[in-house]
Amino acid sequence: MKKAIYILFLLSALLLLAFGTALVSDKKASFELVSNTKTFTAGNSIKLEFHPNSDSEKPQLFIIHSYGKTLLDATVKKGNYIFKIPENYCKKTGEVSWFLINENETRSSGTFEILPNDTTKTVVENYLGPRTILAGGKEFTMMVTVPTDGFDNPKKENTTVILKHQFLQNVTNLNLKTKNFIAWYDIYSPNKSGKMLVSTECDKIATKEIETEIYPNIATNFTIDYKRNHEFADGNQITHFTTSSIKDQYGNVVSDGTLVSFLIKTKNNLVLKTFGTTINGIASAQLLHPDHQEVYSVKGFVTGIAESNSITINYKPIISTFGYSFSNKNRTLKVGPITSFMNQLVPDGIKVIVKILYKDKLVATLQEDTYKGLAIFELSEDFYKEKNYRFEITTLGITKQTETLNYELNK
Repeated sequence: MKKAIYILFLLSALLLLAFGTALVSDKKASFELVSNTKTFTAGNSIKLEFHPNSDSEKPQLFIIHSYGKTLLDATVKKGNYIFKIPENYCKKTGEVSWFLINENETRSSGTFEILPNDTTKTVVENYLGPRTILAGGKEFTMMVTVPTDGFDNPKKENTTVILKHQFLQNVTNLNLKTKNFIAWYDIYSPNKSGKMLVSTECDKIATKEIETEIYPNIATNFTIDYKRNHEFADGNQITHFTTSSIKDQYGNVVSDGTLVSFLIKTKNNLVLKTFGTTINGIASAQLLHPDHQEVYSVKGFVTGIAESNSITINYKPIISTFGYSFSNKNRTLKVGPITSFMNQLVPDGIKVIVKILYKDKLVATLQEDTYKGLAIFELSEDFYKEKNYRFEITTLGITKQTETLNYELNK
């Protein structure tokens, strides 16, 4: 009986010892943050110091930063654990989360914030666009300004930024406040064309000027005119077309290089075109005189935008008739000499067209250009073998028909 009581006592003692050991092993080490500072300035050294309230293994600090995540080891000083935040992390503003880890468990956690360093030299970045807008106050260019500290951190909210913009004799200064790290302003175009200069200033740090070009608005209707050496349809001289100074609705001369199309309609409703581009608002174009009596109706267009008045140009014929002759058994046809309105020989290169007909059926069409007022056609018997032919001769809008000519048969 005594032996049984002894064994029972021994078992009870062992159970109490085991329970006590479990209680000791379940006791977790705790740490106290020595400094409760919640904000730091960018560029300054940052350390977190913890005092252990019991014996423990050396802890580690896990931090989450905008640059990334990392695990830090501690140094021990006077029994406290000190964690030094990496230098590149200390230069970047934002909220940093930390977790103190001991024996693979989180013993403590918290956050702190890194603020911009206003003691460093301010850096200002500007973005302006679009860099070209139209005059008239309907379009605008936006200036976006990002002031930062010496570590490229955006300045705190409501930092003052001075915006300056100049156009002609007007200089405007505006006080802006940063919001969500930036300050911005829409600058609407004036009614006049020209160059606008824009700059900003923050903490007495001024930026370089940025240019925006104010282009003239779209063209308005205009007028056209013409000039020429004479009014005769010689197929040789040039008619020059010019526009008035083309402007927008605000009186600005349109941009150089604006394309103007001149549409010419003949009395037979054929359409010709010539083109010119503006220089100082005026466009000019050229058109060769017709080689026959003609009436041109001319109108100018800036395609889809503006148009001109319509003008009529008359061209008089330079001849009323011309001579021709056959020789060499009617195998050589000589047209001319053709003389012009002052009885001078027509310019070289006047086209002469001859149609050859057999029994009123077209056999061939020949063309030669005049040289010294003459055009000569050779009618080879190898090609034209019929007994007779008739001819229609056309030049400078005048057509003459010959009688039927007889030809000997080839042997």
